[in-house]
Amino acid sequence: MNATEKRISAAAMRLFAERGSLDLTMSDLANEAQVARGTLYRNVQSVEHLFQKILEDLAVEIHAKNKGALDGANVQDPPARLATGIRLLVRQAHDNPSMGRFFVRFGLTDESLRGILTGPPMRDVHTGISTGRYTVPQSMELSIASLLSGATVSAMWMVLEGHQGWREAGSSAAELVLRALGIAADEASSIAAADLPAQPEG
Repeated sequence: MNATEKRISAAAMRLFAERGSLDLTMSDLANEAQVARGTLYRNVQSVEHLFQKILEDLAVEIHAKNKGALDGANVQDPPARLATGIRLLVRQAHDNPSMGRFFVRFGLTDESLRGILTGPPMRDVHTGISTGRYTVPQSMELSIASLLSGATVSAMWMVLEGHQGWREAGSSAAELVLRALGIAADEASSIAAADLPAQPEG
């Protein structure tokens, strides 16, 4: 992605988050991105296409960052992986408020964003259930996915609205989810408060 495409994408993300819909014109986008309309038309097929591209780019970026952090620190225990993933997402919302607001607006309604929030984490949930780390049955998969996405998006909102810092919000959400999955209170608190691994640069 070149510099112009990055500017357009960042501007579109801000506008989508502010408006809570795809209801924006090319003129709106050109003004927000501070690019000529001709430049915009050369880079953007349609507003809908741009929205989907933002989703795809976010999925690639977030999965790469979180997987790199987890693998780099050799985090293997399913509850630790799940808690760390939640906390890293909340931290990313703090570090990139436009991305965070985009998740808060669309994270519970858009299928692709729900996939970002629940895809890799649900693999860790399945591993945790099959190895006996969690006490919930596999049949509760949809409810667990809803809990994961709801807790993560709510924590992002708490941070963006200034109600909690990212550390507190992320750890609280992670502990809540772990306890709901059957991890004992003391262990859930300890896992959710552990040092976060470093995220890969870029």
